[in-house]
Amino acid sequence: MNHASRTARLAVLLPLLALATRAEGASFPPHLRFYSISSARVTVHYHQGLEAMARQAAALATEILEGHEARYRHRVGHLNIVLADVEDDPNGYSTPFPYPLVYIRAASPDGSDDFGNFTGWLRYVLTHELAHSVHLDEGRGLVRAGRKVFGRAPYLFPNLFAPTWMVEGLATYEETEGTAFGRGRNPDARMVLRMAALEGAFLREDQAVLALDRWPEGQASYLFGEAFLREMTARSGPGTLPELARVQAGHLIPYLDDLTSVRVTGSSFHALWREWSAEERSRAEREAERIEATGLTPSCALTTRGIRQTEPRFSPDGAWIAYSSQTLTRFPAIRLMRPDGSGDRKLADRNGGTSLSWTPDGRALVYDEPDLFHAFSSFSDLRRVELASGRVRWLTRGLRARDPDVAPDGASILFVRRLGDRSDLFTIGMDGHGLRRLTNSPPGTEWSGPHWRPQGDVIAASRWTAGGWLDLMEVDPATGEATNLTEDRAKDVEPTWTPDGEYLIFRSDRDGVSNLYALRREDRALLRVTNVLGGAFSPSVSPSGSEVAFAAYSSRGYDVHLAPLDLARAPPAEPFRDPYPPPGPDPEPETAAARTYRPFPTLLPRFWTPYLRSADRETLYGAATAGSDPLFRHVWGLDVYRGTASGRFSTQGFYQYDRLWPTLLLTLEDEKDLGSQGILRTRRLNLLASVPLWVSLRSSQTFSVTWRRERQEGEGTTGPPLDLGGVEAAWTLSSAKQYPLSISPLDGYRLRLAYLKEDPSFGSSLSLGKVSADARAYWRLFGESDVLALRTGGGLTVGQPGFQRSFAVGGFPDTDLFDLVKTNMAVLRGYPDNAFPGRNFAEANLEYRVPLAALERGERSLPLFIRHLHTTAFFDAAHAWSGVFRLGDVKTAAGLSLGADTYLGHRLPLTGQVSLARGFAAGGDTRVYFRLGLAF
Repeated sequence: MNHASRTARLAVLLPLLALATRAEGASFPPHLRFYSISSARVTVHYHQGLEAMARQAAALATEILEGHEARYRHRVGHLNIVLADVEDDPNGYSTPFPYPLVYIRAASPDGSDDFGNFTGWLRYVLTHELAHSVHLDEGRGLVRAGRKVFGRAPYLFPNLFAPTWMVEGLATYEETEGTAFGRGRNPDARMVLRMAALEGAFLREDQAVLALDRWPEGQASYLFGEAFLREMTARSGPGTLPELARVQAGHLIPYLDDLTSVRVTGSSFHALWREWSAEERSRAEREAERIEATGLTPSCALTTRGIRQTEPRFSPDGAWIAYSSQTLTRFPAIRLMRPDGSGDRKLADRNGGTSLSWTPDGRALVYDEPDLFHAFSSFSDLRRVELASGRVRWLTRGLRARDPDVAPDGASILFVRRLGDRSDLFTIGMDGHGLRRLTNSPPGTEWSGPHWRPQGDVIAASRWTAGGWLDLMEVDPATGEATNLTEDRAKDVEPTWTPDGEYLIFRSDRDGVSNLYALRREDRALLRVTNVLGGAFSPSVSPSGSEVAFAAYSSRGYDVHLAPLDLARAPPAEPFRDPYPPPGPDPEPETAAARTYRPFPTLLPRFWTPYLRSADRETLYGAATAGSDPLFRHVWGLDVYRGTASGRFSTQGFYQYDRLWPTLLLTLEDEKDLGSQGILRTRRLNLLASVPLWVSLRSSQTFSVTWRRERQEGEGTTGPPLDLGGVEAAWTLSSAKQYPLSISPLDGYRLRLAYLKEDPSFGSSLSLGKVSADARAYWRLFGESDVLALRTGGGLTVGQPGFQRSFAVGGFPDTDLFDLVKTNMAVLRGYPDNAFPGRNFAEANLEYRVPLAALERGERSLPLFIRHLHTTAFFDAAHAWSGVFRLGDVKTAAGLSLGADTYLGHRLPLTGQVSLARGFAAGGDTRVYFRLGLAF
């Protein structure tokens, strides 16, 4: 049948297929056993080791949910919460579809990161995510009536289609109002807005969205959205946000955001944002005048890349500074430079993390980075990289270790280890053996930034405890006894020692700006070291003690700076005045009995989507539905439709099971297509098992086995049906990488090898074997984002000499979402689709892709954001043949493409290309293509 037609028809199942995609990303380690605890309002699903946390989450969620519901005057149905400890990066996720569902990572922040200080992780993250649950779930008027008919269809959640600064800004506002801290009170959030205003980089409402690549990247929606909504609330009253949500929730037609604002406030979002931007600039200038009045700390910028150039560390001899680098066009890396900024070079790539520590001999660095552990978890571990060779050695695997500091004698490494509901200080030998626990903290305690005193007798670290007490601690390495050096709710983090061990230099926001301070160990006197407009982070003192390197903040992000250090002349710090409200009491944990996790009650369909679409020779009308359980172990979708001319019903469906090591996918189709020869009925069944052989953040290997059974027969014809049945085994290796400002994969390669066996024992009318290969590679040429992309591949057929259509070339590869065994695997533009069949094929493609502009713009709050414009010059060559290969029969083509990377509907990333291609061989002509996605 027509593949383009089938693909267009399957578009109605995209929301359902998104469930399958989300399921793949939400896989949990097979060894985890999940349980459930239910109250009248919520059910928390958790795995072994998290019961106490789950009981607290159930009680907190009930309290917080009812508070949000009262404020927004909307009641949410029974809420499912998944609590899991499989990642070291703290986060949460909320969706109203197909039922109210929240994911919470058990790993807590430590207070030194972008979340800032907090009173308790569960209260913090649940206040934010349950604000989403209430806001996004709301539906009124015709929307509510529509849900009574169609259920929880994704198009019946109007607030889900709001700009992401509204969605995330609202939840961040409620997170701030509902807790003692929150990002709305975080001085580092204020820093982002202040420097953007002072340096002419203040975002407009079309830019403070999820799609933004440039700094502040993903934080833009949260920080700018919260501040803007806070300003609206100050102008229009405390009921502004609930009223905005209520009005928007009644719009059956989405994206009427400005009309919503006019109705609630009397002015459009666009006008209000413009007024607020001007006020923010004026406020920032007044704040800058106040800071400058006491004298700014002079410093020299050693890097100017922006984004995140952080964690500078002097080598033991002071000849080098190592630092962590993250940009928008390169993989994160550890870099080296001299203290004057010269000799800057990359030492090694790193997956993430920022902490660095030199070995005492200056020959190596120890650092932390996250990676996938046993394919399903993402844990941080310790690595060692040699300066001379760049060779990296793994010191730990799956230990959940971060913030390393090598002991002064070089024999061991001090670090923070995550232990589910807490973290503690540990040491381990330089060879990765001899693990030893130093502290034994109660649940909820979080440590960060430990550093040995140069004399090796004590350890300084930052410790967070419940209520928002984020203090410097001195730890006895022999006993683990911890003593407070500071004791208040200022954010005192990132301690490092002066070479003589007499002072601790650390970061604190105690004056409303992240600055560096010094604590004199002898008498605990507190001195101010810096006074900056932006912020000063991750200090490192030179071996001479006369200079301090740190990460300085500007509107471009963070860069490494160097400043003189003279503690004898440093002024005393002002006393800290706590501006934060007291934390509220936590409810008693839920006492309901735990039960084994049962997925099936949640698998019932919650919606159905009717549709009407024109096909080649008839009109199709039908309905689609889907379902999943909270862990996405089971995901299914079903589509039933009827043709007006054929009068026949067709069905498509899929079921994915993601509980075990292999992911299993079953697809079923029974289609009746009206063609020139009558009705063609096609029945297909595909069963795929996919196993991750090796998965990391840099590369992956997978092995899959697919069994296919298919029958094609014409109704009313006398010819025999065509039966196909076979098994395909495929191996895929990939290291291709793409970055925020890249228009294509920029580095790495991809290789796929497959063998398909068609045989009567599998139900096929054929007996043959097909081998295919596909290889792709990507190289930068002249700049940061231009790329030379090469693809080559081929296939051959063994057996069944009379079968001549094993492969075909012409146009683009088959795009059937369900047919897992494709016939056309080549890209040959400038020729009709599938024009040249044969038992064997070979192809090669060369593309030079060049960025034209990184626009990063939309228009007001309209649902279109253009990220990048780019152009491509390409050359295609392909040939399918039976018998003898002749070079003169190879079909060639060349052409140009113009493309755009966009976000539609505020959330859907799409790349579109318009191509003009000319085929040079017989059968070729000039053709224009419009295509979603790159050619390869």
